[in-house]
Amino acid sequence: MISVKEAQSKIQENSRILNSVSKSVENALDQVLSEDVKSPIHMPPFSQSAMDGYAIGSQGNTFKLVGEIQAGADSSGMTLKSNEAVRIFTGAMIPNGTFAVAKQEIVEKNKTEIRITEKQKHLQNIRPLGEQIKKGDIALPKGTVITPGTAGFLYTLGVNQVSVTKKPNIIILSTGNELVPPGQELSPGKIYESNTYTLKTALKKFRIQVTIKTVEDNYEATKKSIQESLNECDILITTGGISVGDYDFVGKAMEEVGVESIFYKIKQKPGKPIFFGKRNSKVVFGLPGNPAAALSCFYLYVTPGIRKMCGISDVSLEKRTLKLTSDYTKSKNLTHFLKAKCYGDKVAILGAQSSAMLSSFASANCLACLPEGQSEWKKGDAIEVYILP
Repeated sequence: MISVKEAQSKIQENSRILNSVSKSVENALDQVLSEDVKSPIHMPPFSQSAMDGYAIGSQGNTFKLVGEIQAGADSSGMTLKSNEAVRIFTGAMIPNGTFAVAKQEIVEKNKTEIRITEKQKHLQNIRPLGEQIKKGDIALPKGTVITPGTAGFLYTLGVNQVSVTKKPNIIILSTGNELVPPGQELSPGKIYESNTYTLKTALKKFRIQVTIKTVEDNYEATKKSIQESLNECDILITTGGISVGDYDFVGKAMEEVGVESIFYKIKQKPGKPIFFGKRNSKVVFGLPGNPAAALSCFYLYVTPGIRKMCGISDVSLEKRTLKLTSDYTKSKNLTHFLKAKCYGDKVAILGAQSSAMLSSFASANCLACLPEGQSEWKKGDAIEVYILP
Protein backbone atom coordinates (compact mmCIF):
# COMPACT_ATOMS: atom_id res chain seq x y z
CA MET A 1 0.00 0.00 0.00
CA ILE A 2 1.50 3.33 -1.08
CA SER A 3 0.82 7.01 -0.39
CA VAL A 4 -1.32 9.29 -2.51
CA LYS A 5 1.72 11.23 -3.78
CA GLU A 6 3.57 8.04 -4.66
CA ALA A 7 0.56 6.78 -6.61
CA GLN A 8 0.18 10.05 -8.53
CA SER A 9 3.90 10.06 -9.35
CA LYS A 10 3.92 6.45 -10.58
CA ILE A 11 0.97 7.09 -12.88
CA GLN A 12 2.81 9.99 -14.52
CA GLU A 13 6.03 7.97 -14.85
CA ASN A 14 4.25 5.11 -16.59
CA SER A 15 1.84 7.02 -18.85
CA ARG A 16 3.28 7.88 -22.25
CA ILE A 17 2.31 10.80 -24.46
CA LEU A 18 0.55 9.39 -27.51
CA ASN A 19 1.61 9.89 -31.12
CA SER A 20 0.84 12.99 -33.17
CA VAL A 21 -1.82 13.29 -35.83
CA SER A 22 -2.56 16.07 -38.32
CA LYS A 23 -6.02 17.59 -38.02
CA SER A 24 -7.95 20.55 -39.26
CA VAL A 25 -8.27 23.25 -36.62
CA GLU A 26 -12.04 22.80 -36.74
CA ASN A 27 -11.74 19.15 -35.71
CA ALA A 28 -8.97 19.65 -33.13
CA LEU A 29 -10.99 21.33 -30.38
CA ASP A 30 -9.67 20.44 -26.89
CA GLN A 31 -6.65 18.63 -28.34
CA VAL A 32 -3.07 19.58 -27.62
CA LEU A 33 -0.52 20.94 -30.08
CA SER A 34 2.33 18.48 -30.46
CA GLU A 35 4.63 21.05 -32.06
CA ASP A 36 5.00 24.84 -32.18
CA VAL A 37 2.87 26.72 -34.70
CA LYS A 38 4.79 29.55 -36.38
CA SER A 39 2.97 32.42 -38.00
CA PRO A 40 3.09 32.22 -41.82
CA ILE A 41 2.30 35.95 -42.11
CA HIS A 42 2.64 39.27 -40.36
CA MET A 43 -0.54 40.09 -38.45
CA PRO A 44 -1.87 42.48 -39.46
CA PRO A 45 -0.32 41.82 -42.89
CA PHE A 46 -0.27 45.57 -43.65
CA SER A 47 -0.70 48.79 -41.68
CA GLN A 48 -4.44 49.27 -41.28
CA SER A 49 -6.93 51.73 -39.92
CA ALA A 50 -8.22 51.00 -36.42
CA MET A 51 -11.49 52.84 -37.04
CA ASP A 52 -13.69 54.66 -39.53
CA GLY A 53 -12.28 58.11 -40.24
CA TYR A 54 -9.77 59.95 -42.40
CA ALA A 55 -6.13 59.20 -43.16
CA ILE A 56 -4.20 62.49 -43.12
CA GLY A 57 -0.79 63.32 -44.62
CA SER A 58 0.57 65.48 -41.79
CA GLN A 59 -0.25 67.13 -38.52
CA GLY A 60 -2.65 70.01 -39.11
CA ASN A 61 -6.27 71.11 -39.34
CA THR A 62 -7.37 71.37 -42.95
CA PHE A 63 -6.80 68.80 -45.71
CA LYS A 64 -7.81 68.32 -49.31
CA LEU A 65 -10.04 65.25 -49.69
CA VAL A 66 -8.58 63.10 -52.49
CA GLY A 67 -10.39 59.76 -52.30
CA GLU A 68 -11.75 56.82 -50.32
CA ILE A 69 -10.28 53.47 -49.22
CA GLN A 70 -12.60 50.64 -48.27
CA ALA A 71 -11.63 47.54 -46.33
CA GLY A 72 -10.16 45.02 -48.76
CA ALA A 73 -8.93 47.64 -51.25
CA ASP A 74 -5.27 47.72 -52.31
CA SER A 75 -3.87 51.17 -51.51
CA SER A 76 -0.20 50.16 -51.72
CA GLY A 77 0.25 52.36 -54.81
CA MET A 78 -1.18 55.49 -53.15
CA THR A 79 0.94 58.12 -51.36
CA LEU A 80 -0.63 61.02 -49.43
CA LYS A 81 0.85 64.48 -49.68
CA SER A 82 1.11 66.55 -46.51
CA ASN A 83 -2.03 68.55 -47.31
CA GLU A 84 -4.13 65.55 -48.40
CA ALA A 85 -6.59 63.17 -46.73
CA VAL A 86 -8.64 60.16 -47.76
CA ARG A 87 -11.82 58.72 -46.31
CA ILE A 88 -10.90 55.34 -44.77
CA PHE A 89 -12.73 52.52 -43.00
CA THR A 90 -11.87 50.11 -40.18
CA GLY A 91 -9.43 47.42 -41.32
CA ALA A 92 -8.55 49.18 -44.57
CA MET A 93 -4.95 49.43 -45.81
CA ILE A 94 -3.20 52.66 -44.83
CA PRO A 95 -1.78 54.57 -47.84
CA ASN A 96 1.89 55.55 -47.91
CA GLY A 97 2.67 58.88 -46.29
CA THR A 98 -0.11 58.66 -43.69
CA PHE A 99 0.58 60.65 -40.52
CA ALA A 100 -2.48 59.43 -38.55
CA VAL A 101 -6.11 58.44 -38.86
CA ALA A 102 -8.56 60.99 -37.48
CA LYS A 103 -11.77 59.39 -36.23
CA GLN A 104 -14.83 60.62 -38.09
CA GLU A 105 -16.40 62.11 -34.92
CA ILE A 106 -13.80 64.93 -34.85
CA VAL A 107 -13.96 65.75 -38.55
CA GLU A 108 -15.98 68.48 -40.30
CA LYS A 109 -16.17 68.05 -44.06
CA ASN A 110 -17.55 69.35 -47.33
CA LYS A 111 -17.21 67.91 -50.80
CA THR A 112 -13.58 68.86 -51.33
CA GLU A 113 -11.91 69.17 -47.93
CA ILE A 114 -12.02 68.25 -44.25
CA ARG A 115 -11.24 70.11 -41.05
CA ILE A 116 -10.02 68.26 -37.93
CA THR A 117 -11.10 69.68 -34.56
CA GLU A 118 -8.53 67.84 -32.39
CA LYS A 119 -4.76 67.59 -32.68
CA GLN A 120 -3.57 64.14 -33.80
CA LYS A 121 -0.52 62.19 -32.62
CA HIS A 122 1.78 60.51 -35.12
CA LEU A 123 0.37 57.06 -36.13
CA GLN A 124 -2.74 57.57 -34.01
CA ASN A 125 -5.49 55.01 -34.74
CA ILE A 126 -3.18 52.96 -36.97
CA ARG A 127 -2.48 49.26 -36.45
CA PRO A 128 1.10 48.79 -37.70
CA LEU A 129 2.29 45.88 -39.82
CA GLY A 130 2.92 42.85 -37.59
CA GLU A 131 1.61 44.58 -34.44
CA GLN A 132 0.04 41.32 -33.18
CA ILE A 133 2.70 38.90 -34.45
CA LYS A 134 5.56 38.88 -36.94
CA LYS A 135 5.97 36.31 -39.68
CA GLY A 136 8.01 33.34 -38.41
CA ASP A 137 7.37 34.04 -34.74
CA ILE A 138 5.80 31.30 -32.58
CA ALA A 139 2.07 31.89 -32.60
CA LEU A 140 1.19 29.00 -30.27
CA PRO A 141 3.75 26.81 -28.46
CA LYS A 142 3.70 23.04 -28.23
CA GLY A 143 1.40 21.94 -25.43
CA THR A 144 -1.28 24.56 -26.11
CA VAL A 145 -4.84 23.26 -25.85
CA ILE A 146 -7.02 24.16 -28.85
CA THR A 147 -9.91 26.29 -27.58
CA PRO A 148 -12.33 28.47 -29.58
CA GLY A 149 -10.00 31.38 -28.82
CA THR A 150 -6.83 29.64 -30.02
CA ALA A 151 -8.70 28.33 -33.06
CA GLY A 152 -9.79 31.87 -33.89
CA PHE A 153 -6.21 33.12 -33.60
CA LEU A 154 -4.99 30.37 -35.95
CA TYR A 155 -7.71 31.22 -38.48
CA THR A 156 -6.63 34.89 -38.50
CA LEU A 157 -3.15 33.69 -39.50
CA GLY A 158 -4.54 31.49 -42.27
CA VAL A 159 -3.61 28.28 -40.42
CA ASN A 160 -6.16 25.51 -40.95
CA GLN A 161 -4.13 22.36 -40.23
CA VAL A 162 -2.22 21.56 -37.04
CA SER A 163 -0.30 18.69 -35.49
CA VAL A 164 -1.93 17.50 -32.26
CA THR A 165 -1.44 14.66 -29.81
CA LYS A 166 -3.76 11.75 -30.46
CA LYS A 167 -6.47 11.19 -27.88
CA PRO A 168 -6.49 7.82 -26.15
CA ASN A 169 -8.94 5.09 -27.03
CA ILE A 170 -10.60 4.11 -23.74
CA ILE A 171 -12.54 1.01 -22.75
CA ILE A 172 -14.47 0.86 -19.49
CA LEU A 173 -15.08 -2.69 -18.30
CA SER A 174 -17.61 -3.28 -15.54
CA THR A 175 -17.83 -6.53 -13.58
CA GLY A 176 -20.65 -7.87 -11.42
CA ASN A 177 -23.54 -10.34 -11.68
CA GLU A 178 -25.72 -7.97 -9.67
CA LEU A 179 -25.63 -5.13 -12.23
CA VAL A 180 -28.53 -4.11 -14.47
CA PRO A 181 -28.36 -1.28 -17.07
CA PRO A 182 -30.35 1.87 -16.23
CA GLY A 183 -33.83 1.80 -17.71
CA GLN A 184 -34.46 -1.89 -17.15
CA GLU A 185 -36.67 -3.23 -14.39
CA LEU A 186 -34.86 -4.36 -11.24
CA SER A 187 -35.37 -7.90 -10.07
CA PRO A 188 -34.62 -9.02 -6.50
CA GLY A 189 -30.91 -8.93 -5.67
CA LYS A 190 -30.01 -6.61 -8.57
CA ILE A 191 -28.82 -2.98 -8.62
CA TYR A 192 -28.45 -0.47 -11.42
CA GLU A 193 -25.00 -0.26 -13.03
CA SER A 194 -23.90 3.36 -12.64
CA ASN A 195 -20.09 3.31 -12.76
CA THR A 196 -19.50 2.91 -16.49
CA TYR A 197 -22.18 5.44 -17.39
CA THR A 198 -20.87 7.92 -14.81
CA LEU A 199 -17.30 7.59 -16.05
CA LYS A 200 -18.35 7.82 -19.69
CA THR A 201 -20.19 11.06 -18.88
CA ALA A 202 -17.11 12.43 -17.07
CA LEU A 203 -14.95 11.57 -20.10
CA LYS A 204 -17.16 13.65 -22.40
CA LYS A 205 -15.31 16.69 -21.05
CA PHE A 206 -12.23 15.31 -22.81
CA ARG A 207 -14.18 14.75 -26.07
CA ILE A 208 -12.93 11.16 -25.99
CA GLN A 209 -14.73 8.23 -27.55
CA VAL A 210 -15.39 5.55 -24.94
CA THR A 211 -16.46 1.93 -25.30
CA ILE A 212 -18.41 0.30 -22.47
CA LYS A 213 -18.19 -3.43 -21.81
CA THR A 214 -19.66 -5.59 -19.08
CA VAL A 215 -18.60 -9.02 -17.90
CA GLU A 216 -20.10 -11.47 -15.45
CA ASP A 217 -18.28 -12.58 -12.30
CA ASN A 218 -16.51 -15.48 -13.99
CA TYR A 219 -12.75 -15.87 -14.14
CA GLU A 220 -12.42 -17.10 -17.72
CA ALA A 221 -14.91 -14.53 -19.01
CA THR A 222 -13.09 -11.76 -17.13
CA LYS A 223 -9.70 -12.83 -18.45
CA LYS A 224 -10.97 -13.03 -22.03
CA SER A 225 -12.61 -9.61 -21.83
CA ILE A 226 -9.48 -7.97 -20.40
CA GLN A 227 -7.30 -9.61 -23.07
CA GLU A 228 -9.56 -8.47 -25.90
CA SER A 229 -9.87 -4.95 -24.47
CA LEU A 230 -6.10 -4.49 -24.16
CA ASN A 231 -5.77 -5.34 -27.85
CA GLU A 232 -8.20 -2.53 -28.73
CA CYS A 233 -7.46 0.40 -26.39
CA ASP A 234 -4.81 2.73 -24.99
CA ILE A 235 -6.40 2.89 -21.53
CA LEU A 236 -8.44 0.16 -19.88
CA ILE A 237 -10.55 1.15 -16.88
CA THR A 238 -12.18 -1.62 -14.87
CA THR A 239 -14.71 -1.07 -12.10
CA GLY A 240 -15.30 -3.69 -9.44
CA GLY A 241 -13.77 -7.13 -8.96
CA ILE A 242 -10.40 -5.73 -7.84
CA SER A 243 -10.68 -6.48 -4.12
CA VAL A 244 -10.22 -9.83 -2.33
CA GLY A 245 -13.70 -11.36 -2.42
CA ASP A 246 -14.36 -14.88 -3.69
CA TYR A 247 -15.70 -13.44 -6.96
CA ASP A 248 -13.13 -10.67 -7.44
CA PHE A 249 -11.30 -12.00 -10.49
CA VAL A 250 -9.90 -8.82 -12.08
CA GLY A 251 -6.50 -8.76 -10.38
CA LYS A 252 -5.75 -12.42 -11.10
CA ALA A 253 -6.95 -12.08 -14.68
CA MET A 254 -4.74 -9.04 -15.30
CA GLU A 255 -1.70 -10.94 -14.05
CA GLU A 256 -2.60 -13.89 -16.29
CA VAL A 257 -2.76 -11.76 -19.46
CA GLY A 258 0.58 -10.05 -18.75
CA VAL A 259 -0.38 -6.79 -17.06
CA GLU A 260 2.50 -5.54 -14.91
CA SER A 261 1.34 -4.31 -11.51
CA ILE A 262 2.73 -0.85 -10.72
CA PHE A 263 0.80 -0.55 -7.48
CA TYR A 264 -2.22 -1.99 -5.70
CA LYS A 265 -3.92 -0.15 -2.84
CA ILE A 266 -3.40 3.44 -1.74
CA LYS A 267 -3.45 4.73 1.83
CA GLN A 268 -6.67 6.64 1.34
CA LYS A 269 -10.41 6.61 1.90
CA PRO A 270 -12.49 6.07 -0.15
CA GLY A 271 -10.94 3.90 -2.85
CA LYS A 272 -8.12 2.11 -1.06
CA PRO A 273 -8.27 -1.01 -3.31
CA ILE A 274 -7.25 0.71 -6.57
CA PHE A 275 -4.94 -1.00 -9.07
CA PHE A 276 -2.62 0.59 -11.63
CA GLY A 277 -0.59 -1.38 -14.14
CA LYS A 278 0.56 -1.53 -17.73
CA ARG A 279 1.15 -3.94 -20.56
CA ASN A 280 3.65 -2.56 -23.02
CA SER A 281 2.33 0.95 -23.77
CA LYS A 282 -1.22 0.24 -22.55
CA VAL A 283 -2.18 1.41 -19.05
CA VAL A 284 -4.80 -0.17 -16.80
CA PHE A 285 -6.75 1.36 -13.93
CA GLY A 286 -8.65 -1.05 -11.71
CA LEU A 287 -11.14 1.11 -9.84
CA PRO A 288 -13.23 0.03 -6.84
CA GLY A 289 -16.79 -1.08 -7.44
CA ASN A 290 -18.41 1.32 -4.98
CA PRO A 291 -19.70 4.25 -7.06
CA ALA A 292 -18.41 7.19 -5.00
CA ALA A 293 -15.01 5.53 -4.57
CA ALA A 294 -14.80 4.82 -8.31
CA LEU A 295 -15.62 8.43 -9.27
CA SER A 296 -13.23 9.89 -6.67
CA CYS A 297 -10.39 7.68 -7.94
CA PHE A 298 -11.24 8.60 -11.51
CA TYR A 299 -10.78 12.30 -10.78
CA LEU A 300 -7.68 11.87 -8.64
CA TYR A 301 -5.76 9.29 -10.69
CA VAL A 302 -7.31 8.49 -14.08
CA THR A 303 -7.85 12.10 -15.13
CA PRO A 304 -4.17 13.09 -14.65
CA GLY A 305 -3.12 9.97 -16.57
CA ILE A 306 -5.39 10.86 -19.47
CA ARG A 307 -4.14 14.44 -19.49
CA LYS A 308 -0.53 13.21 -19.62
CA MET A 309 -1.29 10.90 -22.56
CA CYS A 310 -3.05 13.76 -24.37
CA GLY A 311 0.10 15.88 -24.09
CA ILE A 312 -1.22 18.35 -21.51
CA SER A 313 1.63 19.71 -19.39
CA ASP A 314 -0.45 20.63 -16.32
CA VAL A 315 -1.99 17.27 -15.51
CA SER A 316 -3.38 17.82 -12.01
CA LEU A 317 -6.81 19.01 -11.04
CA GLU A 318 -6.92 22.63 -9.94
CA LYS A 319 -6.01 22.94 -6.26
CA ARG A 320 -7.02 25.64 -3.80
CA THR A 321 -6.34 26.27 -0.13
CA LEU A 322 -9.60 27.08 1.67
CA LYS A 323 -10.92 27.36 5.24
CA LEU A 324 -13.09 24.65 6.78
CA THR A 325 -16.57 25.69 7.90
CA SER A 326 -16.74 23.04 10.64
CA ASP A 327 -14.61 20.72 12.79
CA TYR A 328 -13.70 17.31 11.38
CA THR A 329 -12.17 14.16 12.88
CA LYS A 330 -10.81 11.09 11.06
CA SER A 331 -8.34 8.23 11.39
CA LYS A 332 -4.70 9.33 11.34
CA ASN A 333 -3.59 6.42 9.13
CA LEU A 334 -5.27 7.31 5.83
CA THR A 335 -5.70 10.33 3.57
CA HIS A 336 -9.39 11.16 3.27
CA PHE A 337 -10.94 12.64 0.14
CA LEU A 338 -14.32 14.11 1.07
CA LYS A 339 -17.07 15.38 -1.18
CA ALA A 340 -17.33 19.08 -0.44
CA LYS A 341 -18.66 22.40 -1.63
CA CYS A 342 -16.47 25.48 -1.83
CA TYR A 343 -17.57 29.09 -1.98
CA GLY A 344 -15.34 32.13 -1.67
CA ASP A 345 -12.44 31.21 0.62
CA LYS A 346 -14.42 28.53 2.49
CA VAL A 347 -15.17 24.83 2.02
CA ALA A 348 -17.98 22.82 3.61
CA ILE A 349 -17.69 19.04 3.89
CA LEU A 350 -20.94 17.40 2.80
CA GLY A 351 -22.83 14.49 4.33
CA ALA A 352 -23.26 11.02 2.79
CA GLN A 353 -19.52 10.30 2.57
CA SER A 354 -19.90 6.52 2.22
CA SER A 355 -18.01 5.06 -0.74
CA ALA A 356 -21.30 3.58 -1.93
CA MET A 357 -23.18 6.91 -1.96
CA LEU A 358 -23.19 9.20 -4.98
CA SER A 359 -25.85 11.58 -3.61
CA SER A 360 -23.29 14.01 -2.17
CA PHE A 361 -21.46 14.12 -5.54
CA ALA A 362 -24.62 15.66 -6.98
CA SER A 363 -23.93 18.91 -5.10
CA ALA A 364 -20.15 18.69 -4.65
CA ASN A 365 -17.82 20.95 -6.62
CA CYS A 366 -14.57 19.79 -5.01
CA LEU A 367 -12.85 17.03 -3.05
CA ALA A 368 -11.44 18.10 0.29
CA CYS A 369 -8.08 16.47 1.04
CA LEU A 370 -7.32 15.64 4.67
CA PRO A 371 -3.88 13.97 4.63
CA GLU A 372 -2.63 11.02 6.63
CA GLY A 373 -0.75 11.77 9.81
CA GLN A 374 -3.36 14.11 11.24
CA SER A 375 -6.70 13.26 12.81
CA GLU A 376 -8.37 16.51 13.86
CA TRP A 377 -9.22 19.76 12.10
CA LYS A 378 -10.97 22.78 13.53
CA LYS A 379 -13.34 25.26 11.94
CA GLY A 380 -11.27 27.86 10.11
CA ASP A 381 -8.30 25.56 9.48
CA ALA A 382 -6.83 25.83 5.99
CA ILE A 383 -6.98 22.66 3.89
CA GLU A 384 -6.24 21.76 0.28
CA VAL A 385 -9.13 20.97 -2.06
CA TYR A 386 -9.24 19.56 -5.60
CA ILE A 387 -11.69 21.43 -7.82
CA LEU A 388 -13.89 19.04 -9.81
CA PRO A 389 -13.94 19.68 -13.56
